[in-house]
Amino acid sequence: MADSPHLPHNLLASPSFQLERLRRRTREFVEADLAREGFNLREYWVLTYLVDGDATSQTTLGEVIGVDRSDMVRLVDSLEQRSLAQRVKDPKDRRRQIISATKKGRKAQEKLTPVVQDAEDKALDESTSKQLKHLKKLAKSIIASEEETDQSA
Repeated sequence: MADSPHLPHNLLASPSFQLERLRRRTREFVEADLAREGFNLREYWVLTYLVDGDATSQTTLGEVIGVDRSDMVRLVDSLEQRSLAQRVKDPKDRRRQIISATKKGRKAQEKLTPVVQDAEDKALDESTSKQLKHLKKLAKSIIASEEETDQSA
């Protein structure tokens, strides 16, 4: 196996660079394990949002998980074709699509959650549980701060 390339100090000191490396590593592990189950990470995120929350608009769902409109349509189409989600017109605004998880989608999400958790654990296996606890706490804090800023704007 080839040696890892030298990383300049300024890159190693950059939170954005380190977070990107962590994101990429974690996503690779999770995507590989989900693919064995016939899913991808975005599908899992959509199902999780729909199971843990209420039915929502396609637009809101795309904003929450960071998917543009056309990709969101394809994503929901895929879930709908497999009877994992359903899309209905909003009775208050017929242009708006409301997405909800089906019973089959709820079961799939429940089955996939430990798959995702195990893959994330594998990706971060060199970290101690204390380090992971700090990482999760930091991420929650940053996101909560961002949400507070968005709400006050």
